[in-house]
Amino acid sequence: MFKEIIKPALILFLVCAFVTGALAYVNGVTKPIIDENNRIAEQESLLKVYQDADNFLEAKTAEELKAEGIDVSENIEKLYIAQADGQSVGYVAAVFSRGYGGQMKILVGIDNDLNIKGVHLTSHNETPGLGAKASESEFTGQFLGKAPEKQYNVVKRAANNDNEIQAITAATVTSKAVTKGIDEAVALIRLIAGGV
Repeated sequence: MFKEIIKPALILFLVCAFVTGALAYVNGVTKPIIDENNRIAEQESLLKVYQDADNFLEAKTAEELKAEGIDVSENIEKLYIAQADGQSVGYVAAVFSRGYGGQMKILVGIDNDLNIKGVHLTSHNETPGLGAKASESEFTGQFLGKAPEKQYNVVKRAANNDNEIQAITAATVTSKAVTKGIDEAVALIRLIAGGV
């Protein structure tokens, strides 16, 4: 009985214990390296949307902002404070929006005077050649400059007003999703900059 049941079970247990220990060791060694690489990648993404900043304070989550009494949209993930020479110069909001291909994450850099400094789609699953054009500067560049008093309006023709954004041809859903995310980021910064 020992050779037939207990011995194979004991060997299997020892192999599993060894493999588990090895995986735990590898995880312990690589986790700090992965965390640091993620932090560097995050800082690089933040600099893409706010090039005038030289530092970004630790992000506040939507829950932390709500706890401070700020009305936060359910699509806001995080808010970073951008600094230059130790002074606060603006914000970077990380926003989620639902496009044609699913959820997309957008970073929006906005200064204290409500000027949009940059827009960067950090992740999306939009159709290549159509909705994926939302990540190109030809589309995101339309948002740069002073944020309008009203929300943006997506149009299929050439934009005539400051609050109009020309949709990407054959990708209106994506265009509206990106615009909605940016509108929510602007609304949040407008609340914060207004002293609420």
